[in-house]
Parts: sequence; structure tokens; C-alpha cells
Amino acid sequence: MRRHLALLIGFAILALAILASLLISRAWMQWQGEMPDAWLIALLAGVLAMLMGWRLLPPWWRGVLLVAPLVMWGGLQIHPGWFLAAAVILLLIQFNAIRHRVPLYRSGTAVIEALSEEIQQRGLRQLADVGCGDGHVIAALARRFPETQFTGFETAPLLYLLARWRCRHLSNCQVMFRDFWRVSWREQDAVFTFLSPEPMLRIWRKCQRELPEEGALYSLAFEVPGVEAESLIGAGRFDLYRYPRLPRQSTISEPE
Repeated sequence: MRRHLALLIGFAILALAILASLLISRAWMQWQGEMPDAWLIALLAGVLAMLMGWRLLPPWWRGVLLVAPLVMWGGLQIHPGWFLAAAVILLLIQFNAIRHRVPLYRSGTAVIEALSEEIQQRGLRQLADVGCGDGHVIAALARRFPETQFTGFETAPLLYLLARWRCRHLSNCQVMFRDFWRVSWREQDAVFTFLSPEPMLRIWRKCQRELPEEGALYSLAFEVPGVEAESLIGAGRFDLYRYPRLPRQSTISEPE
């Protein structure tokens, strides 16, 4: 509710600031006989919006209000082809957000350190990163642990190419342009994910069916609904949840 209220206030302030800047510019034209440059009007609107929202909105809004009119003005000066190019690039990067409702998240160095400790302590020999993005996590781990095989799965075209490029000189790191739901995980000792809440239960069930007896699922930030994690590992801004494979007592079916 607060977020929606802040958005309404922000848009209202922006509209008032633009209107005020146009009125000031009109008064300037009547006084000086010429209209100020459009970018000056946009800059004035940004400054006015920032000042009006200084106490009404959180601090991060100040920068948004300052640059928003300039961005709007700049958008009118840009050839439409650039917007098309930007949309295509965004699609190539965030392809999975549309297809699987899994947007791109990027893991930090703290996550690499946490996974490194797990690999070292548990002697992992095969680790899969499902939705590996640009491959920076598995590439960093592959350099540290040359005896461990790392496999990344990515279906966003641009991210896949970046991941392949990162791992091009690492013989123990491969990146596959394949849907990880259609690939068996039976050879993996562990699976790492940083996806979204949406697929977590289904991923956990796939791990239960396919991982070996000592296998485990590592999920950054997102819990498996209704399943208690065996351990919680600090990994910077987010926690890393560890879910071991349970003893096979019954068949676990896919959710509908």
C-alpha cells in the first residue's frame, strides 16, 4: 500500500513540476522574447520535482525525479530504431522472465564464497547451476576447483553466449543452451538455483527424483514452500538454503 501511495505521489509531483516549468518558460519567453532550450526546461522540471518530493518521498526518489524529465526529453530526440534495438536486447537478456516467469538475478561474491565452502567441505564433484545467467558463478568456481565438473543451463540467448565466453578456457565448466527441466540431474552431486519463488517446489521435486542419495539443492534467497531447509548459509545480502535429497520412500509427482 505504501509503495502504491509513493508511486502516486511521485507521478503527481512529476506532473506538477513539468507544468510549473512550462509556465516559467512561458513567462521567460514573454519577458525575453524567446523560448528557453527544451533541455533547460526539462532540467528545471527535474530540479523542481526533486525539491517538491524532498520530504514527501524516500531519498532514492530524488534522483529519479531529477532525471525523469531529462529522460522524457531525450526520448523525443532518439530515433525509434534505438528503442526497437533496446527492446530486442532486453528480450535476449530477460527471455526467461517471459517464458518461465524467472527474471535475471545476479549472484555476488559472497555466494561464490559460500558455495566454495560447501564444495570443499562436502567434496562435491558435480554441480549444476540451473539458470546460470552470464556464467560468472560457475566460471569462478571452476577456476577454484579444477577437479569438480560444473554445468550451467541457460536459455536466454545473450546470457548463454556470455556464459560460454566466460567458460571458454575452462575444461571443467560447460554451458548448455537447454531447458533444464528436460535434462536429467542424475549425475549431479548438487544443484544451485537463484531463480524466483515460482518454480521452487517443482525444482525440489525434480531433485528428489533425480539426484543421488547424498545430493542436495542449494537455493539462494528463495525457499521451497512447505519444506524446511536442512541448513541456512549466510551469503551476503541473501541466505543460501540447503535441501538434501530425502530417502526414497514414495514417488514424488510433479505439481499440476
